[in-house]
Amino acid sequence: MTQAENGLIRVHLGCGLITPPNWVNLDGSWNAKLAKHPVLRRALHLLHVTEADKIQVHWNSNIVIHDLRKPLPFRDGSVSAVYSSHVLEHMYFNDGQRLIQECFRVLHQGGVLRLVVPDLKTIVREYLGEHPFQEPRNGAVPLRPADQLNRRLLMRAQSPPSGNVFSRLYSSWMDFHSHKWMYDADSLTHHLESAGFADVRQMELHQSRISGVEQVEDPSRVQHGEGICIEGVKLRGAVDSQSSTHLK
Repeated sequence: MTQAENGLIRVHLGCGLITPPNWVNLDGSWNAKLAKHPVLRRALHLLHVTEADKIQVHWNSNIVIHDLRKPLPFRDGSVSAVYSSHVLEHMYFNDGQRLIQECFRVLHQGGVLRLVVPDLKTIVREYLGEHPFQEPRNGAVPLRPADQLNRRLLMRAQSPPSGNVFSRLYSSWMDFHSHKWMYDADSLTHHLESAGFADVRQMELHQSRISGVEQVEDPSRVQHGEGICIEGVKLRGAVDSQSSTHLK
């Protein structure tokens, strides 16, 4: 396992295709799982279960496969930093709160949690006509405000699953891709503070108390209203009342 100089690890939750070698990269998606089984991945493609463009995407086979709804596989206080971008909104509210508490548990005193999520406030402001994210690209016709709001919220796909029985089953497994709960800076700050984090702040792109955050933070997921960055610290002397030890 990759370790920092102080013996602690840095953890990237829901890493997707961004897998810097000096971070421990976790992902529980089916794409990440199938990267461990290339023969099965190819078979699903031949059965027209997965789309042709997705089979060409290279996933790092060294990703740690983990369901983020379950306790994180790290010891108490063994992590110096946790980073996650556009993951929390894909979890049901209670599962998301448990994940924040798990991040608090595994972080060392002085460790930092940084979460990037779509900003509900910005989405609503765009719907009200106050502040559009950006102008339509390539001459595209602008959506009506209600349609744009639904697209931003991403609570459901625009059309039901299609294809053969295998592809429809696969689509039901991919439900994680829809949004379950949305946050703004105020609500996410509150939830981090409720979990025990201190000095919780909204930060700009690559502005962080985590060294090397630019290795995992994709500008396109933050800029032009795409996301807000909220960061909190586990202060020295903080005690997790639900602390338990999990081994990797």
